[in-house]
Amino acid sequence: MRRISLKTYLFIIFTTIFALFSAHLYTNIKNAVTKLSSEHISDVAELHQQIISNNVNFTIYQIDALAEEISDLSSLDINNIPPSLIKFISSAFSHSPALTNVYIYDIENNGINLKNIDGGIEAEIATSLSLEEMWKTNETYTFNNEYLYLSRSKNTNLKIILQISTAIFFETTDHELVNKRNVGFYLYDYQLKEIIYSDHVPTPLSYSQLQGVLHDKHETVSLDGSSYTAFVHKLNRRSLYFVSLIPESVINHNFDIISNDLFLNVIAYIFLAILIIFLSSSYISNRLVTLFKNAQKINHFQFNQQKKQDSIVKEIHNLSSTLETMDQTIDDILKMVFIIAKSGNLFQLGAIVDKKIHKITTGHSYLYITDNDNTLSSIEGKKKIPIKNQDQSYYCEASVHYFNLHNDKKKLIGCLVIEVPLNHTVPKYRLLFIERLVQIIAVSIDKHKLLEQQKSLLLSFTKSIASAIDAKSPHTAGHCQRVPELTLMLAKAAQENQNQWSKFSLSDEEWEELYLASWLHDCGKLTTADNVIDKATKLDMFTNRIHEIRTRYEVLKRDAEITYLKSLIDGESNATLLQENYLKTIKELEEEFAFIAQSNLGDEFYHDDNVDRLHNLATRTFTRTLDKRLGLSWEETQLLSDNDKQTPSIETVLQNNSSHLIPWDLNRKTDEQFNLQPHPFKFNHGEIYNLTVQRGTLTNEERFLINDHIIQTINMLKALPYPDHLKNIPLIAGGHHEQMSGKGYPYGIPASELPITARMMAIADIFEALTASDRPYKTPKTLSESLKILAFMAKNKHIDASLFNLFLTDEVYLNYADKFLSSEQIDEVNIQELIEISIS
Repeated sequence: MRRISLKTYLFIIFTTIFALFSAHLYTNIKNAVTKLSSEHISDVAELHQQIISNNVNFTIYQIDALAEEISDLSSLDINNIPPSLIKFISSAFSHSPALTNVYIYDIENNGINLKNIDGGIEAEIATSLSLEEMWKTNETYTFNNEYLYLSRSKNTNLKIILQISTAIFFETTDHELVNKRNVGFYLYDYQLKEIIYSDHVPTPLSYSQLQGVLHDKHETVSLDGSSYTAFVHKLNRRSLYFVSLIPESVINHNFDIISNDLFLNVIAYIFLAILIIFLSSSYISNRLVTLFKNAQKINHFQFNQQKKQDSIVKEIHNLSSTLETMDQTIDDILKMVFIIAKSGNLFQLGAIVDKKIHKITTGHSYLYITDNDNTLSSIEGKKKIPIKNQDQSYYCEASVHYFNLHNDKKKLIGCLVIEVPLNHTVPKYRLLFIERLVQIIAVSIDKHKLLEQQKSLLLSFTKSIASAIDAKSPHTAGHCQRVPELTLMLAKAAQENQNQWSKFSLSDEEWEELYLASWLHDCGKLTTADNVIDKATKLDMFTNRIHEIRTRYEVLKRDAEITYLKSLIDGESNATLLQENYLKTIKELEEEFAFIAQSNLGDEFYHDDNVDRLHNLATRTFTRTLDKRLGLSWEETQLLSDNDKQTPSIETVLQNNSSHLIPWDLNRKTDEQFNLQPHPFKFNHGEIYNLTVQRGTLTNEERFLINDHIIQTINMLKALPYPDHLKNIPLIAGGHHEQMSGKGYPYGIPASELPITARMMAIADIFEALTASDRPYKTPKTLSESLKILAFMAKNKHIDASLFNLFLTDEVYLNYADKFLSSEQIDEVNIQELIEISIS
C-alpha cells in the first residue's frame, strides 16, 4: 500500500474540494453568459436587418414613384426634358442615394442618361451602342453588382431603366455588425433566382445552401471550416430577401471577454486557496516531517545534517535528542572505518589509529605486524615484541592492552598495543568498541599485504616476459631491460627540471604506469618468428637456402661434365674444342653461382643492374626427375601447383613458385585503426624475390612481421584488465614507434595525440639500440655518433626535439652511459652543436 505524507494528504483533500466548487461555479456562469450572448446577437441581427430593410424599402418606394412619374408621360422630348421632371428626378436622387442612374429611351433610338452626383443630376446623351443594347432589355436583372429596374410608360415607344447600387443599401456604418469583416450580408432576388449583393464573407453561399436558409431547412451553414448562424428577412416590396451570416466568434465575442475575465479570476482564487491550504498543511505537519527527515538522513548515511528543532511536546523533544545522539555515534564509527579503509600505507594507518585511540583512552597506540622471524615488528621496523596468546583477540598486562589482529583465516597478522596512563581505567564498552575497530584494522592490513603481493607478482611477471624476449634472440639481448631504465631516467629529469618542464609531474600511480609500460613495450616480439628476427642472409629461412641453389649448380656442372665426356667417347667434333667449351661452361656456372652467393649476403645496396643480371641468370634450366611431393607434409603439398607435380620437369635454376607464397592464418584480420597494414601473403619465399631485395636481407613481408611486433604488443596489452590508474599502458607502450610528424606507426598519430611518456620511450628505445654492445649483427656506436643520429631525427621530427634537448642538457645520456656503456663508447660530445642540429 502506497502511503503519503500528512501535508500531502491535507493538501489533496482541501484542494479537491475547492477545485470541484470552482469548476461547478465556472460551468454555471459560462452557460448563463453563453445564453445571454446568443440572445443579444439575435436582437442585434434583427435590429440590423430592420435598418437595412427600411433603407431598401424606402429606396424602392422612391424608385417606384419616379418610374411612375416618368411612365405617366405620354410623350417625351429627349432633347428637351421638362424642368418638373428634372426637379422630381433630382429629389429622388437626393432622397434615394442607392439610385445611381436613370436611363430614358424612345423607339427612335434616342436616349439620355441621368447620373446621381451627390444628389445632383449630370445628364449625357446615350451612345448608339448603349441605346441598342438597352432597348433590347425586357426584364429586371443585375449588371456588374448593380440592380437594373425596368419600367414602361403608357407610351409604348418609351422605356425607362433605373440603375440601383446594392452596396449603398448597406451603408449603415453606425451599426456594430457592419464593420466586422467576418459577418456576411446577402441580398437575394427570388424572382431572378440570383444574389444581387454579397459582402464580407470571402467564400459566398452556394445556391443549395441559400435555398436551405430561405426555406428554414437549417439555421446554420459551414463556410471555410467555420460555422455561421443565418438570419433571414423578407423585404416588404418585390421578391427581395436579406440574409445575414454571423459567425460563432462574433456571437461568442462578449462571452469570450467575460469568460476570460472569469477564468483569470477563478485561477487567481484557486492559486490563493492552494497557497493558504499549502501553508496551513505545512504548518500542521512541519514538526512530524522534520523528525522523519532526520531519521531518514541517518537511514541514508547522511550524518551531521540533523535539523535541530524544539517542541513543547515532550515526546517529540526526546525523540529529536535521541536521533541527534544516534547520528553522532554512527558517524564517528563510519568515519573511522572509512579512514582506515582508504589508508594508502601502514604508516598513515598507524597515525590515524593512534589519534583515534588517544581520543578514546587518553593513551597511545603502536601498530605491529608479523614478520618471517615469528615476531611482531613495528611498522617503522625499529622495535620488535614477541608473539603471545596469538589465539586470543585481547589480553592485558598491567596498563598495556594488547589486541591481536587476525585475518579471515584466523591467522595472526599483527597486534595493536595500547599504553594508557596508570591512573586511567578504560571502560568496558570502550574496549568493546576498540575490539570492533581492530577487526577493521586487520582487514585493512590484510588488504595492504595482498595488494603489495599482487604488485610484486605483476612486476616479476612483467620482468620475466621482458627477460624472455631478450633471451629469445641475441639481436635483442638486454634491450627490454635497459629501455625502462633510460625511460625512467628521462622522466625523472623532466620532473626535476622546473624551468622548461615545470608543468610535467607524475603521481605515484603514473610512475607505476610508466614503469610497467616501459618493461612491456616490446612484449609483442614473443609472436615474431625467430627465423625472421635472426635472418642473416636473403635466402635464410630456417636454413640458408643458398645450399639448395649450390646443389643445382653442382648438378649443372656435373651435367656439363657428362655431356663433355659422352662427346669424347662418341668421337664427336674436335676434342680440343669440346674441352674449351666444357671449361667455358664450368667457368660461367661458377661465376654465376658466385654472383648469386654474393647477392645473398645483403651487406650493400642491390642496384637495378644486379637485379637485371639476376633475372637473366634465373632463365638457366635443369631437369628434375624426382617427384616434388615426396617427403612433404600435407600442408606443403597443398601449396604445389600442377606443374610442380609433373615428373620429369624442366626447371629454372632460380625460382619463384606458388609454393613459396605462404598465406596468412584464417584468424588474421586487417585492423583499420592501424596505418601499418599486412601484405597479401604472410611470407614470400621466392628465391628471385628474396635475392632482389635492395636493402638488407628482409622482404617487405618479413619487414612487416618485424614491425608488426608493436601491433601485437598493443593487442596483448589491450586484452589485460587494468585498474583505472594503469589503463594508459597500451598507448604508452605502443606509441614508441610514432613520430612527431605523424608519419610513424602503427597509428600514424601526430605529437599532439601522443603522451609525453611515449615520446620519452621513443628516445630511450632508439638510443639503447644505437649504443647496445651485445648485438652480434652490429658494432656498437659511440655516444657522439648515437647522439648525432638522434639530433638529425629530432630535426626531421622523428623524435621530440624538446625532450632530446632535455636528454642532452640534463646529462641523461651520460648517466646512462656510465651505467651501461663501455669506456670505449664514451667519447667527447658537443652538446651545443647537437642542439643546433635538432632545431635547425
